[in-house]
Amino acid sequence: MAADSLVVSIQTSAYNGYQISCFGEKDGWIDLSVSGGAAPYTYKWSNGATTQDIAELASGYYKVDVFDEGGQHAVAEITLEQPLPMKLDVDVYEYSNGYNISCYACNNGNASVVVLGGAAPFTVSWSDGPTGDNRYNLGPKDYKITVSDANGCAGANTTIYLRGPDRSDWSMSGNAGTTPGPQYIGTPDNKDVVLKSNGQELIRLLDNGEIRLWGADTTVGPLYRDYDGTLKMGVGPDLPVWPPSKCFLLSSRPFWLTIGNDFTHLCPNEPRPVLGTLNNMDLNLVTNGEQRMRITRNGAVGIGTDPPGGVVGDYRLFVEDGIVCRDVLVKLGAWPDFVFQPNYALMPMDELRLFLRTNKHLPGIPSAAEVQAKQGVEVGDLQARMLKVVEEQALYILELEEKYRDLEQRMQVVETSKR
Repeated sequence: MAADSLVVSIQTSAYNGYQISCFGEKDGWIDLSVSGGAAPYTYKWSNGATTQDIAELASGYYKVDVFDEGGQHAVAEITLEQPLPMKLDVDVYEYSNGYNISCYACNNGNASVVVLGGAAPFTVSWSDGPTGDNRYNLGPKDYKITVSDANGCAGANTTIYLRGPDRSDWSMSGNAGTTPGPQYIGTPDNKDVVLKSNGQELIRLLDNGEIRLWGADTTVGPLYRDYDGTLKMGVGPDLPVWPPSKCFLLSSRPFWLTIGNDFTHLCPNEPRPVLGTLNNMDLNLVTNGEQRMRITRNGAVGIGTDPPGGVVGDYRLFVEDGIVCRDVLVKLGAWPDFVFQPNYALMPMDELRLFLRTNKHLPGIPSAAEVQAKQGVEVGDLQARMLKVVEEQALYILELEEKYRDLEQRMQVVETSKR
């Protein structure tokens, strides 16, 4: 009596619509059910396994050939799918004044989050406590957003920076965080500014830049009031002259001369001269009436520009219009030679093709939106990422060359068998 036909069916792992729980994980499994034919059966999987069931699988294509004792042969095949890497697209509302908050000390910012990739549903968590895709009544501060999916995969995270306008008035108890230049005490037209005490005018700032004092005797020195009430700097013959053979105190001349300064004869215990500020004010260096360099109170240096805050505010030096130099050394961390280790897993071609179609950029290389959000790229990090992509391309080429060589050999065998 002839044996029944050999029948093979497949059952796979299931994670909310995928056979692999998270992008890059290896937690898939395939269980075979075999009937008919004549036991025992033998198994030959495309990944080299010979057991009936296989586990700890990554995403990709799997095929099995099943043989019974009588020589019957059956084939089963399946592709295990995994979710795409999660990424966040955050839309932050902007008011007509260019800010995310409409007014000073207000809390009317709005933001919405769209999660791409992963396995729905998602949990979106905010650094200030709440969860959810949409937030309203936000204040002017930074918010870190983290997402996880239905499979518990560690998701993407990003930080949004909500900003509002500065206050437009002056507080009698002092004002912190002011911006020199745009924020000032004074007049925007050709009117004088008058400072009073006890109802009496004591200082007048004229529209031509002169300063006049009232009610004080005329004195001569580094800063003095002339006979007409004009405040002037002591220059020329009014300055004391120190003999070269004697030391002088720097405090006796607390200013810098435009013709240069000779500190050869400072007294032994006198503090060294300082060019800068002694409080939390920035230092501006100006030529031809324009700012050329700014050193902030925190030590950041801007050449041709103000040192920016926000995303790139952690850097020390900012130079507008580029730098000309002979060489640059960029210190990096790990170099991506791990790509050539025997156990390194390349992204399958189908998965790479799907990734490129979906994301429009290479894996591991920042997208245009990410570069724009970060206001640029870190050269060292990008160089390492690009080298990793180049090394992976080399492996893809070698893999294709190996497959081509194997195909050639098979074709030669077929041609030989035909002769």
